[in-house]
Amino acid sequence: MAARERTSKENLQVVDNHLEQDLKLVPESATLSGCEIASLYDWDYRVAYAVCMAESGGNSRAYNGSNSNGTNDAGLMQINSIHVDSGLIGDKERFDPQFNMAAAYAIYKGSGFRAWAAYNNQSYTRYL
Repeated sequence: MAARERTSKENLQVVDNHLEQDLKLVPESATLSGCEIASLYDWDYRVAYAVCMAESGGNSRAYNGSNSNGTNDAGLMQINSIHVDSGLIGDKERFDPQFNMAAAYAIYKGSGFRAWAAYNNQSYTRYL
């Protein structure tokens, strides 16, 4: 029997477990759009917003399926498919701005902004 894909609610629980009480998928996020959702988290908002814009142009449907290691990146913060495999976020949820940003914050908590190519290559600076 094939494994079923987790529901959005189950994925939210996975993300919530990773972030414990840091997860801020709160009602006011509904009034924010695209990279502005980064303002809900405890990180340097200007840098997070700039990284988001450099990675996806603010397009929650952005997709890069051509990484040299066989992985792909999706959504606002271009969440890599390794995070789907690890259970941090569902594949479809990578295209949901709220889930994508929550996963990005979890990744940031572990790696800082170094997890994003746009930070490492400094392309984010044009959005500051």
